[in-house]
Amino acid sequence: MTTVLNCRSRRTPQVVWWLLLALVAATGCSSKPLTPEQQAQADLSACDAQIRKIVADPARADRLVALTGEFNKLGWESIGRVNEYRAKVAALNSNYDATREDFEALISKQDAVRETLLKKALALREQMAALTTDAEWEQLRSARLRALENGLKQLGS
Repeated sequence: MTTVLNCRSRRTPQVVWWLLLALVAATGCSSKPLTPEQQAQADLSACDAQIRKIVADPARADRLVALTGEFNKLGWESIGRVNEYRAKVAALNSNYDATREDFEALISKQDAVRETLLKKALALREQMAALTTDAEWEQLRSARLRALENGLKQLGS
């Protein structure tokens, strides 16, 4: 019985290595780049995995994953709102008869939307921070930054 267990334990790293190699090869050979939505989902999945790895308490990890999902949705909503605003400004700017009041009304409306989204984002962030220790928050920083950078790329396009 001991020899069987020893044999299995020696093979396990080899199996894991081959599975990782196959996974890397499969993703590296993919000819289709990810859409922004697919990239965001991949980032969110990576962030969820990172949370579950770093936050030892499953209940806190579950809640943090849920809040991160809400925060991500809010980010995509914000990007959509900014893109809508850009289109409205462009349309208004192309209208020769547009008045200063038209621009001020549009800007005021966008400011109100932005303020509402900002309040929601800050409330979610506070809840997320309250669920983590300082050390956990710092460890999760890289996953958050990667998701933010990809969101900003989408906003810039």
